[in-house]
Amino acid sequence: MAVPRWLDGHTHVSNMDADRTPRGDIIEDLLAVLDASGTDLRLVLSADFPWPSLMMERAGMVRPANEFINDLVQRAPGRLYGAFTPNPHFLDESLETMELAFEEWGFVMVGEMVQYIFDYMMNSAAVVTITERVVEYDVPMQVHISTSNAGPQGQFEDGGSGQLADLFGLVERVPDAKYILAHFIGMDAAAPPVVDGYLDQIEAHFGRFPDNFWAEIRDFNSPGVRSALERIPVSRLIAGTDWVTRVGPPFLPYGMIFGHGAAQQNPYPPTVSNMAEFLKDAGATHRDIADIAYNNLARLLKLP
Repeated sequence: MAVPRWLDGHTHVSNMDADRTPRGDIIEDLLAVLDASGTDLRLVLSADFPWPSLMMERAGMVRPANEFINDLVQRAPGRLYGAFTPNPHFLDESLETMELAFEEWGFVMVGEMVQYIFDYMMNSAAVVTITERVVEYDVPMQVHISTSNAGPQGQFEDGGSGQLADLFGLVERVPDAKYILAHFIGMDAAAPPVVDGYLDQIEAHFGRFPDNFWAEIRDFNSPGVRSALERIPVSRLIAGTDWVTRVGPPFLPYGMIFGHGAAQQNPYPPTVSNMAEFLKDAGATHRDIADIAYNNLARLLKLP
């Protein structure tokens, strides 16, 4: 199924290998993935490992990690967009870089807030301070919620359920912020009904899906997509695949499910058209598909 435009709000890129060996400039390899996608593909980028490790080791690495993203997006305007990643443990450095990101660089969101890796709670004084700035800049905050909810993640003994509960505490303290539930919808048929469980938890707390929540679809072949279409307003569903540059360059094609190391391992040929076809099979209309593919996130980020 052809889709003219596709905007993914959740990708991670790095100009270093896992052992911190420099890769050099990755812009051409990155744009080659967009060119090969068969559609007008646009990506929101944040810095992938080993940048987060460096940001945890030294306060002075918060700015370089985000400057790396800015360098890429400035050379591909209208195709690549920046997401600002803070480290709340280094609050001063994070706020200083946040000011640059939104007042000078034109970044479009904060995230991913990977609380279990950086070892912080969303419902904490430092994150409240960052989130209040998010409200001032009128950008969304993308918050990690375990796609599998299969077990402990970092300080969260009950995985994604605990991460949601932690987020609820932040939402009560900063109710005017806009929150993106990162890679919220995914997993295959062999996994527990994670999406319905999460939605039950949200509805038990708020009474319904909140107007200031957006939910990312990571795995478009997941049975959770049908549940999402039935229980979440379509206007609150967006693409967020967690595509990464951990293999390569050259990088794996867009449409890979997170965790697969080769295109042949993907459960379907990794193409935008196949992802759109999964939406259709789950009950989405052509208008729904266009909104999930591009319009919903573009409106949230105030893009053309």
